[in-house]
Amino acid sequence: MTSQADRAAFDGFPGIGKATAIPNLFFTAVLPKLTAPGDLLAFLWTARLVQELPAEPRCVTAAAIWEHEPARLSFETLASGRPGLEAGLQRCLELRALLALEARTATGAETFYFVNNPASRRAIARARAGRLELRPGAAVAPLRAPEERPGIFRLYEEHIGTITPLVAEKLAEAESVYPPEWIEAAFREAAELNVRNWRYIQRMLENWALEGRPDETPGRDALEDAKRRYLGGSLGHIARYR
Repeated sequence: MTSQADRAAFDGFPGIGKATAIPNLFFTAVLPKLTAPGDLLAFLWTARLVQELPAEPRCVTAAAIWEHEPARLSFETLASGRPGLEAGLQRCLELRALLALEARTATGAETFYFVNNPASRRAIARARAGRLELRPGAAVAPLRAPEERPGIFRLYEEHIGTITPLVAEKLAEAESVYPPEWIEAAFREAAELNVRNWRYIQRMLENWALEGRPDETPGRDALEDAKRRYLGGSLGHIARYR
């Protein structure tokens, strides 16, 4: 029986947007050795969820994967449900595509899964040395709801053009520093002036952070309050742009 979700038309992927990074080596060294759909799903969902975490340790539990409805549905549809998830995680451990660490938590023993990369190996070493705490709650990566306003990458693509890797880094940093409404307003103002240049928009955002936006009311926050609110108490983020 076809569900309503199946009947809904997929509009296609955006030109650029948030994505899960899968190393090219996975396709040659790991993928040919996977023997069941659950193996592939286990790796993909672990990679997807740990990359949503804002900071180290980037790891996830089997329970956290299972709690996400899209992950659960994919395993139920393609890999025999929860047993397919458990078997897939074990296969990925055997191939060392994933690493695991069992840790004692307030709720008992938990197994945490990491994508096998240098950052994960360092995190595991620190956890074993007692210098890093692994907590189940910190290892649950929330799936983000679709953005209601256009993101900075889409705005750049629509108003300026193709995004190079260097520009992508600058856009990602700007997105983490400035409020979404500032970014949208800066692109809009530049478009009205027919200026299609990221450096111009970047300078505009920097000036707003230092002096306030021209269209703000006289009763806006003091400059130091704005710095703390948007820049974490200093202008360090802005200085890195210069």
